Amino acid sequence: MDNSFFILSKQQVEISRFHICTWDIENKNSFFEIGVEFMFPNDVKELDFKLVLPSLQKKTLSLALNEFPTSLTLTPNIKEPTILCLSNNLVNLDNSKFIFNDNILNFSEIKGDKRNGAVLSFESRTPNKLAISPAEDIITEGQVVSFKVRFQGEIHCYTRLLIKTPQKTLATEKKGITQTRLIYDFKLNERRNLPENVYKIVKKDYSLCKINNCFCFHVVPNSFNISFVDQTMLKNIRKLEVLAFNKYFSNEFEPIKEDRYMIIFNKHKGADSYSFFTIFTKEIIGAKQVLLAIGANILCCFLFSVSALRTSYDSSTNFWEQIPLEYWIAIAVIIVLFLGLLCPFCKIKTLLS
Repeated sequence: MDNSFFILSKQQVEISRFHICTWDIENKNSFFEIGVEFMFPNDVKELDFKLVLPSLQKKTLSLALNEFPTSLTLTPNIKEPTILCLSNNLVNLDNSKFIFNDNILNFSEIKGDKRNGAVLSFESRTPNKLAISPAEDIITEGQVVSFKVRFQGEIHCYTRLLIKTPQKTLATEKKGITQTRLIYDFKLNERRNLPENVYKIVKKDYSLCKINNCFCFHVVPNSFNISFVDQTMLKNIRKLEVLAFNKYFSNEFEPIKEDRYMIIFNKHKGADSYSFFTIFTKEIIGAKQVLLAIGANILCCFLFSVSALRTSYDSSTNFWEQIPLEYWIAIAVIIVLFLGLLCPFCKIKTLLS
């Protein structure tokens, strides 16, 4: 999967901090957050951003039986990501204190209404004043998300988006017999070989934003181990603060289970483009491994027993009549196990339903 992100603006904007946070939650589709901190250029009252996401469309086939069983038509069903603004979540004292990891000295809603955002004053964060600005006029066109941010004063502004995806994971997943690997290879504003959709946006007088600091977070089940991470970018690995995140996402998702996830934090700064590469692995012994072991055991026993049948073969009797019933049962079991390895039973059940 192409995991390249691009952030562009029609105005010359310098982004001081750019956040990417991915969430791989068990038995749910994945989602991620994008956070952008910036200053308004002089004499600019509104900024036009375009965020180009990785390819998140997932094509599925829905079966329509018109004249069963003689007619079968396949209809493509394209699921698109859902984009939400998280400014209302951040216009909350506890949530802001948790997300920005600093004590808040002053918290005031803009124009007395949290829908307009809020201005936060921090104890030790630099800069110590930040305006939470809602993303407005959000439009999604394939991989391109367009949104606007309005002027909130001559202070740093911050807006945050939530992208719900139709995919189980944002990583490249490699499943083996005994091991599953999640490979995260995220790139931001990589100018080499610009995709066609980004090139078209640039031709419309948009330009790639300069980014001073990029933060990349991955939330994964703690049943995975970290196989590789760039030590020069790794800042922290810790247990996920579930209670705080459940409060933060109270209106978007069902509560996340306790003691099941870890979060890994990477940071890089001062580059024209950014790249984060991390690999997680998990040792597995699942249904396929059990089926393979049973099948191998039956096959070995069957081969040993065939030698006895071959040495006692009676040429005067039909060969098929000399094969014991137990041999046929063993052959049938091996065939069923082999089909189960090629096409899992759950997929067969889904197809039939």
